[in-house]
Amino acid sequence: MKRREKPQIQKPKMLIVDDKAVNRYVLRSIFEDDYEIVECQDGRGAIEVLEERRDGVAAVLLDIVMPVCDGFAVLKYMKETELNMVPVILISSNVDDKNIHRASDYDVADYIQKPFQEEVVRRRVQRVVGLFQVKRENEEYEQAE
Repeated sequence: MKRREKPQIQKPKMLIVDDKAVNRYVLRSIFEDDYEIVECQDGRGAIEVLEERRDGVAAVLLDIVMPVCDGFAVLKYMKETELNMVPVILISSNVDDKNIHRASDYDVADYIQKPFQEEVVRRRVQRVVGLFQVKRENEEYEQAE
């Protein structure tokens, strides 16, 4: 008798963008059971991933301060290419009013400060992803009417 294999449920994709490998490692370890993780060490790599997987990214965890191409350049790209249905959660140790105000111009979903507190990060990301999923479903329903 041939054994049936369980069908693989495809995990949603999460893009983690941070120039420090240790931060990517910590975030990956928090979310790898629930998401397919794609990592980039700078904004240029994040833009390339977003171009390739335009509709396949469920959430972006984005550092602000990075060499080559910073988080605000990624946010600008996402706004210009109408990727506003992908929730972005900024991750930074540099939490100041200037950055928070600037991030609000790009409809950032949340802002998480480093160092990470695992349970807080997990809950906040789950909440944001869930809200965006409901928003997407509502917009698809309205378009179908």
